[in-house]
Amino acid sequence: MNADLSKEASLEKLILQYLEKKKYAQASRALRQDSRALQGSDMTLAPQPDPKKGLIQDLIYYLTAEEDPGQYTKSFDRLATWVDNSLDQYKPELRRILYPVFIHTFLELVDRGAPGEAAQLMNRYKKQFGDSVVHASKMRQQELDDLQGISQKPQIATNRTAQAARSMLYPVKLSTYSYELLTSFMQAHRLALTLGIINEHVNLQVVQGKPAKLEHEPDEEEVSLLTGHMQEDVSATNQKPLLLGLLKSVVEEKFEEMQAAKESPEIPEVDEDGKPLTKKARTALLRAAEKEREKRLSAASDKIDPEVPLPPMPEGLEAELLEDLENRVSLSDAALPSAIFYTFVNTHQTLNCVNFSSNGGMIAGGFADSSVRVYNASKPAADGAKPQRDEATVLRGHSRPVYGLDFSLDSRLLLSASGDGTVRLWSTDLFANLVAYRGHTFPVWDVAMCGQGHYFASASADRTSRVWCTERAQPLRTLVGHHSDVSVVRWHPNCHYVATGSHDRTVRLWDIRDGRSQRILVGHRSAITSMEFAPDGGTLYSGDEDGCVSAWDLAQAKRLHHVAAHSGPVWSLAASQGSSALLASGGADNTLKLWSVGGSAAGQDGQPSSASDLKQLQSYPTKATPVFAVKFTRRNLLLGSGALTLRKR
Repeated sequence: MNADLSKEASLEKLILQYLEKKKYAQASRALRQDSRALQGSDMTLAPQPDPKKGLIQDLIYYLTAEEDPGQYTKSFDRLATWVDNSLDQYKPELRRILYPVFIHTFLELVDRGAPGEAAQLMNRYKKQFGDSVVHASKMRQQELDDLQGISQKPQIATNRTAQAARSMLYPVKLSTYSYELLTSFMQAHRLALTLGIINEHVNLQVVQGKPAKLEHEPDEEEVSLLTGHMQEDVSATNQKPLLLGLLKSVVEEKFEEMQAAKESPEIPEVDEDGKPLTKKARTALLRAAEKEREKRLSAASDKIDPEVPLPPMPEGLEAELLEDLENRVSLSDAALPSAIFYTFVNTHQTLNCVNFSSNGGMIAGGFADSSVRVYNASKPAADGAKPQRDEATVLRGHSRPVYGLDFSLDSRLLLSASGDGTVRLWSTDLFANLVAYRGHTFPVWDVAMCGQGHYFASASADRTSRVWCTERAQPLRTLVGHHSDVSVVRWHPNCHYVATGSHDRTVRLWDIRDGRSQRILVGHRSAITSMEFAPDGGTLYSGDEDGCVSAWDLAQAKRLHHVAAHSGPVWSLAASQGSSALLASGGADNTLKLWSVGGSAAGQDGQPSSASDLKQLQSYPTKATPVFAVKFTRRNLLLGSGALTLRKR
């Protein structure tokens, strides 16, 4: 027997040399895999060849495939048929292996000059794989659409989905029962070509025990090539340290001094009922006052100096901010905000976006006719008449629909993002266009002004986000990493980071100091449609197209909570100001909802509390108005807006 194996090894060596000389790469690679299997590799699914005949039979099969790529199709068809005819107990698990094998079979056909066979394979199985995921098939459908455009070998190197597939090991989890069935089938039918694909591109994870229940396991069923490809980078990226502290603020320091001056050091002699306070009660009040003072001092000491150049505060804004802080309402589960809802009528479904100034005095709408309309909600009435708030100032300059708007902190500047690939800066004093920022090659879906002004960020269909400053026509940073359109962008309260949400179902946090990704948050099942930072900067809220809202701990890169908030896309999110802990969400289901997020405040270690539950407090339905925008003003007045959309009978 040893002599036979020695002769077989010598024969194998000669055959491999011949194959490499003739550039039969696939046959050479597969034969080496079979050879390792012969030597007792435990982790491979390769069939155990007969010492005298196995290698020769496999060689003939592989060489036939080199000349006839259609063998790949036949091999995959046989595997797919076997899986479909398996017992219901095993079928859900065994189906998991079909998608990655299908993708690589398609790519092998194109790579071997058989685009016709590849197209037929794609047309035959595309609908099956696109509809197979119960929870969300949008990303997989996108991948299949991406691959369907490949017809020539050079296109593989430039296609994002193909490159993601080629550079990752697709994770597939099987129970020992399902694994043994698959192994037996592959060995019995000698599906060597499919076997080579599994060994090279699939990471089989065998779990001890019986097959899973027939209910799908969401985290495993939804593995996609694009997000799966990212997993290799996610762990390393999410370990990076973050500078999440809030900036030192001259305005807030002055406000604290004013509050301290107003506080009376004397403890009242009587309680609310007029009864004299006991010594114990007076001591408790003194301790509470001291704790509150220590809390304020501790919060002030945790604040940081900016590490990016920030502009000085505009003249007159400081006094306005101090007045707003003085009149800010503290909100809680028991003290809900006052609210105003603005409805756009007769828009004929051309309103794309709405935004409010930070004090709530101005409302801007972006329309499909490329115009921006600005309404003054605080315009005084003439001669005691009703305010003419329906009179809009129309700003024209874009050549395509307007998709994103944002005001500066002092409301004197307005940014607009358009389908023409530009971002425009408007003066609300002159109602004139000041600058057109050109850099994106596709529509710009969103734009956000930095809280301190001067900087802004844009999100585009070209899969990038860009960081700009108002005084330059070219971007300062181009943030590259998303695999699909970047749909939403928001600034961190300390101005050092930008968060982006994408159609690739991920949220990324970028450091604007070097333009690198600091966090990759994976877990949504559909495109990201809205985002909002908590006032403390430690938590990020994100909404998606399926109506779900998630709360993320940025320091630990961990999802704290996930809730199905709306029955349609979540168009907007807004967090209350100051130490209040409320979140507002606006959805396509014609409702505005309020949520308690008590866990978003920092704990004793300075990190967000793990008890960040999203508990619904109130739901406000509109008659027929999808809620495009929600916002808390600096005084915690809740604003909402949308366009009346009546269905035709």
